[in-house]
Amino acid sequence: VGKTAKRKLDLEGIGQQGLPGFRTPKGKHSPAPGLPSPKTPKSPGEKTRYDTSLGLLTKKFIQLLSASDDGVLDLNRAAEVLEVQKRRIYDITNVLEGIQLIRKKSKNHIQWVGTGLFGDSTAVRQQQALRRDLSGLSAAERSLDELIQSSTTRLKDLTEDPREPEISFSFLLYIFLIVLKWLLCAWHCTKQ
Repeated sequence: VGKTAKRKLDLEGIGQQGLPGFRTPKGKHSPAPGLPSPKTPKSPGEKTRYDTSLGLLTKKFIQLLSASDDGVLDLNRAAEVLEVQKRRIYDITNVLEGIQLIRKKSKNHIQWVGTGLFGDSTAVRQQQALRRDLSGLSAAERSLDELIQSSTTRLKDLTEDPREPEISFSFLLYIFLIVLKWLLCAWHCTKQ
């Protein structure tokens, strides 16, 4: 029958009297005063911990990938441009490949297969054209609203002007209809 030994872990330093000079190292609870934080470089040429993080490197990698033709990127070029070791690029590509956002196209070349970064170029062009059309229509609508407002104000001023009692709305409408008939007749005559 095997016996198991049970030991009690002394976390409060009670059992350390027998070891002279032994001290437990203290954890990083707060930075000591005067020491730089992990985000501040110790010297001008030194990179911070944040600058070398995989998170920031992944963002830069995705930007580089989005700037490439058809979403294909040469990993050797990416390592050169991002100034990192190739194993760091592999760390990123392994994760992106694992979640099926990229695939290996050939040796040292990957291609984006996820959605949202490139999208269907035809659909993107159609969306851009529709946005331009919508913007133009909105501008035309604002212009027409302004014209209607100014015409209404002018017509109201003309019909309600006490200095011009003989001008009425019906008189202006009559003149408008005569001008309209004349324009239609002139247009019809030029068509023949």
